[in-house]
Amino acid sequence: MSKIKIAFLKYGGLSAGGTEKYLQTLAVHLPKDQFEIDYYYTDATKLIGTSWVHPDTDELRRQYMLDNNINLIKISCEARDYRFGAPYDWINTNFFDVFNEDNYDFLQTGRSGFREYPFYKLDKIKIVDSIHSQGAEGTHDKENIVKTILISNLQSKNWILNGGNSSKIQVIPTLVEIPADKPKCLRYDLNIPQDAIVFGMHQGNRSDIFSRAPLDSYKEFITKLSSEERQKVFYVLLGGTHLHREQAARLNLQNVVFLDFNSDVKYIHDFLHSIDVFAHGRADGEVCSAAIIEALSKGKPVITHPAENNGHLEQIEGCGIVANCKSEYVDALEKLYRKDDLRFELSKKAKEKYVNYYSLDACMKAYVNMYKNLYDNFS
Repeated sequence: MSKIKIAFLKYGGLSAGGTEKYLQTLAVHLPKDQFEIDYYYTDATKLIGTSWVHPDTDELRRQYMLDNNINLIKISCEARDYRFGAPYDWINTNFFDVFNEDNYDFLQTGRSGFREYPFYKLDKIKIVDSIHSQGAEGTHDKENIVKTILISNLQSKNWILNGGNSSKIQVIPTLVEIPADKPKCLRYDLNIPQDAIVFGMHQGNRSDIFSRAPLDSYKEFITKLSSEERQKVFYVLLGGTHLHREQAARLNLQNVVFLDFNSDVKYIHDFLHSIDVFAHGRADGEVCSAAIIEALSKGKPVITHPAENNGHLEQIEGCGIVANCKSEYVDALEKLYRKDDLRFELSKKAKEKYVNYYSLDACMKAYVNMYKNLYDNFS
């Protein structure tokens, strides 16, 4: 069989955002003896009609692609127009001067699922849509969209309710690359005792996803501890926003450590190796969280709360604790602090769930088989 030719295309496609990293990981790990890949991307640009700022190209992510011999093709774009809603047209772009639909068997996307530029203008190339938002409409469907990849079962149900074509759906969780190197414990560097119980999470520097829940609950939890016990309990946040720092100062929190955002996968896993419990919170919730998958890979029990998107509740079922209010979150912190057997049991189940459902090997096997089946059907 000849190689399957796939074009990847993403606005801001070399940033360190979750969807962007998903596409980058997929491009890198498709076997190159079976697939030929071109990766089209823009840098972040001015967004007209919105105050939101898309993360820009991350040099570490660009180098990651180059190190793995991915052919990068940069598309120029002056701005993206949000004034009239979807399809968010690109202004002064050379995309259609550079891209030729006839050169590829498939186009791989990673997006929110609304009618979107430039995909709605492409009529010939067969599109594999990877959808990363919870409530996106499925009614924009086109004949040349041949497969819709959804990243959680809950998202799949909502996609169908919103008009999506159930015959095109395949559920493949978020792709997360786990470094092979043995992680380093950061506790010594952070002046944290080796026998302390450390809660924490990592999150992007985005104020729109800030949740008060983890630190508010941590504050109430530590008030229940003796002064001696408090010396052996820490919360460490990698990334996050200035709102977390202001919240910690307002609460006068002790033993809270803030680390600047770092997109380096190795450093993220050093951080995860250094905590005991992934104490998660996000205002809008998760569709399928890469951060939680990384935590599961290290056998970390997860505490979280419901939100608008609740794919993360599916992720931690059987290996974590869902807190429906602050008192339940406080109770979960206390249980995982005091009950070593519960912490160890959930740790074992977290690792098992990762291997069976969320490991890169399992997800890439599903992707390769999907593409081969599509190629056979259309060739």
